[in-house]
Amino acid sequence: MYVDPARSIHMSTEHPVLKKLTPDRPVSLCTVVCFPYAGGGSRVFRGWQRRMSPLVDAFAVQLPGREERLSEAPESDAERVVAELCKAIEPVATSKIVLFGHSLGAVLAARVAQELLGDRSESDAVLVVSGRRSPWSGPVSSEARGLSDSELLERLRSEGGPRAELAANEEFAQLMLPALKADLHLSEAARGIREGSVRIPVIGLYGRHDEGTPPRYVRPWSRLTTGGFRSVEIDGGHFFVETKASDVIEIVDATARRVIGL
Repeated sequence: MYVDPARSIHMSTEHPVLKKLTPDRPVSLCTVVCFPYAGGGSRVFRGWQRRMSPLVDAFAVQLPGREERLSEAPESDAERVVAELCKAIEPVATSKIVLFGHSLGAVLAARVAQELLGDRSESDAVLVVSGRRSPWSGPVSSEARGLSDSELLERLRSEGGPRAELAANEEFAQLMLPALKADLHLSEAARGIREGSVRIPVIGLYGRHDEGTPPRYVRPWSRLTTGGFRSVEIDGGHFFVETKASDVIEIVDATARRVIGL
C-alpha cells in the first residue's frame, strides 16, 4: 500500500487527560480516542491495542480521580471538563480521527466532536456514541445525583457489570465513589449538544438487553449531524463495551480503516 508521507506523521501528546493505548507507530493514519463510562478510566479499554489496525493510534480519556490520577481531585464541572478535553484532543485531531464514547463517554465525545470537528467531513472523522440515549430522548441529568453514598453503592451492586464488582468490595468502593459522584454531574454536558452541529457520520451502538437505552432512544442521535447516521445492535447489556469488547473493537477499528480508505 502506498503511504502518503503527508498523512503518516506520528502524532503524540503529553496531556494527562489522554493515555496512550497503542505502542508508538512508525506510521499512523488515523487516531481513535475512547471515552469511558461514569467512574471508568483507561482500563475500560484494556486489550484494545492488540486488536486495532497497526495504522491506527488509540488513546483513552483519563479524567482525574481514577487509576494513576487517583490522587487528583475529580472534576464535576461539565463545561470545564469539555474545555479540557478539547484542549487535550485538538493536537491529535488535525488528521483523521474517530471518537468513541460509551454511556457518559458518549456525551463527552459528542461535545468534543461538536467543538472540534464541526467543519470536518465524512472523509476525515466519525463519531461513535455507545450505550447512551440521545439528548432528545429524555432527562439529561442523572437521577443518581441525589442518592447518598450507600444508596449509590447499592444501585451499582444491583445493576451488574464491572462497577457492581467494584462496589461489592468496600475498599474499592470508597476509592471509586469520588470520581463516580463527580462524573454524575458531567451528564450536564449534554445540555450543550445542538442539532445539526456536525457534518461527520454518527454511529449509535446499543445493547440488545440494555433496558435503559433501547434503540428508540439511540436513533435520535441522528439529529446531531447533517451527515449519515446508522445504529448497530450489540448482543449484551449496558456494559457491552467490556462484556462484548471484541464486537465493539471490530466496529471501531473497521470505522477507522474506512476513514483511512482501506
